[in-house]
Amino acid sequence: MVLIALAIAPGLAICLYIFHRDAYNREPKRNLLLAFILGAVMIIPAALTEQLLMPAFSNSVTGVAATAFLVVALTEELVKFIVLRFYALRRKSFDEPLDGIVYSVVISMGFATLENIFYVQQYGMATAWLRMFLAVPAHASFAVVMGYYAGRAKFEPGANTGLLLRGLLIATFFHGLYDFFLFLQGNPNVKDYVSDILLFAGAVGSFIVGVRLSLRHIRIHRKLSRQTHRPLESLSVRRAYPNDIPLIRDLTMRIWPVTYGGILTPAQIDYMLDMMYDEAVLRRQMEKEQEFVIVYDGLEAVGFAAFGQVSPGVFKLHKIYVLPSQQGKGTGKFVITQLADAMRRKNGRIMRLNVNRENKAIGFYQKIGFVITGEEDNDIGSGYFMNDYVMELPLTL
Repeated sequence: MVLIALAIAPGLAICLYIFHRDAYNREPKRNLLLAFILGAVMIIPAALTEQLLMPAFSNSVTGVAATAFLVVALTEELVKFIVLRFYALRRKSFDEPLDGIVYSVVISMGFATLENIFYVQQYGMATAWLRMFLAVPAHASFAVVMGYYAGRAKFEPGANTGLLLRGLLIATFFHGLYDFFLFLQGNPNVKDYVSDILLFAGAVGSFIVGVRLSLRHIRIHRKLSRQTHRPLESLSVRRAYPNDIPLIRDLTMRIWPVTYGGILTPAQIDYMLDMMYDEAVLRRQMEKEQEFVIVYDGLEAVGFAAFGQVSPGVFKLHKIYVLPSQQGKGTGKFVITQLADAMRRKNGRIMRLNVNRENKAIGFYQKIGFVITGEEDNDIGSGYFMNDYVMELPLTL
């Protein structure tokens, strides 16, 4: 019973780990259980195929490579791929890229757990401990790679077949490389020249590379899952300084043409950008008049804002811009909430801003509590005007 427990434990532990990584939109447990069972069942065609093909290859280095990559790795990854492709990808609950990793790992752990039981019963306690920390996690790392590309294939139109095959081939490569070094340990033509320790180190090295790649893939898809289901959790703001001016200018050039393209002429947009976002102008505002902040989604800068006190208790929001990809996701409301808190700490009672009278953002501001208190038509030179509403938000709680 102890051996069976040791054989089952690593696969279940990895399933629990990946289940909890899928924290924002979890898969139905029934689907995952069936995926695990199907993965275990696929060990039967894999074993039959390997028994049929292995005798065809010699014990030479080339033969060992063929056995590792073409017989064992390709066969095992292919049968797991079949379950992923024809069971998992067809589930209605497969509704985000991270699900590719979740299903792929669970399928692989079903396969690896049953395989582990057979190995442990045959070879004993030492094998149980070794496979707990190497073979089973290795299967998981191969599965993450395959699932990463399956998740992309599901949600990237026009590239699904290529991405699915890429995932299968990369998983097969890492699996084959890992097995190749292990199989060479039993090859007398190699052992006379290369020590078992060195060969084992090669297997461990390939395993480590696979694990690091897998963790990176999990982070990428998990971040996307968080942005989709809990977008505000990844947002943050920090104060900007003069060395951030190039970043602010870059964001401005990406945001302004989209925001004002239907309101102002291209000539006026260019004129205002030159007048208001010149490096010297921004530096002067930052050092004397306004406090700037950069908005981040994770590690990516997605917007900026600037505010300053204009009279006792009254703060003006001079600038607030977020990338078009962030609009409609609550990012703007998050920024205003953060700035309102900062203004309250400075004894602010009112947040004031100007917004173009044709800007669709007026509805957004009204929705979060701003009211129109007046209008302004400011001559900014060269025949251009800023035709704005003045809006205010009470900051008293």
